[in-house]
Amino acid sequence: MPKLSIVIPTYNEEEYLPGLLESIAAQNWRNYEVIVSDAGSTDATQRIAREFGAVLVTGPKLGPGFGRNRGAEVAQGELLLFLDADVRLPGPDFLKNAVDEFEGRGLGIAGFYIRAWDGRPVHRLLYRLGNMFFSLTKRVDPHLPGWAILVRRSLHEAVHGFDETPAFREDHEYLSRVRRLGKFDFLKTGPILVSSRRFVQDGTVRTLWIYLVTELARPFGRIPYTRFNYRLGGRERSK
Repeated sequence: MPKLSIVIPTYNEEEYLPGLLESIAAQNWRNYEVIVSDAGSTDATQRIAREFGAVLVTGPKLGPGFGRNRGAEVAQGELLLFLDADVRLPGPDFLKNAVDEFEGRGLGIAGFYIRAWDGRPVHRLLYRLGNMFFSLTKRVDPHLPGWAILVRRSLHEAVHGFDETPAFREDHEYLSRVRRLGKFDFLKTGPILVSSRRFVQDGTVRTLWIYLVTELARPFGRIPYTRFNYRLGGRERSK
């Protein structure tokens, strides 16, 4: 039985998924399984997942919370690592170091600081500012970006997983419940490599505006993705 289950929610991720799976396959530590939780992709995503030997589960397109929960349902590992398809692991020792630090510090749930692996200089600057924000707020009002979350499966199951409502900030809402049961912090291992595709696809100003509005709205509830015509995953493809 693997120590770690890596769960990747996907929808039309043929452009990005191979890079993530290659960075996972390059790890020196092998005590893991990979689960791709696909929301009915119309491109080559499912074929790519099978070619890399991932466990594939499928379901409707209901958002990342739903996809993460479906993947976690078949997971066998003691720990769950939820990754977005457009991230990359930074080196061959990343998984071992992350698990060792997580266990050594007695954490129940953890996030990772980030660095852009693509995009323009302004995007790399924005991610550095994001790291500062995460660090400054983690003791008072912690934020947990959903692109990389490490959590004990027992705690995930205790809180019944992510809220599956297709709305913004499901990752922060998830953290608010899990951290009542286990210790939270950002790991020193990393930073994990994150794509700038949201800024490129939707525009830097518009993306920052969406982040600001959904952040300010947190005390009043979550905002549906449809409010901003927010597209999840990659481009539509015909089968």
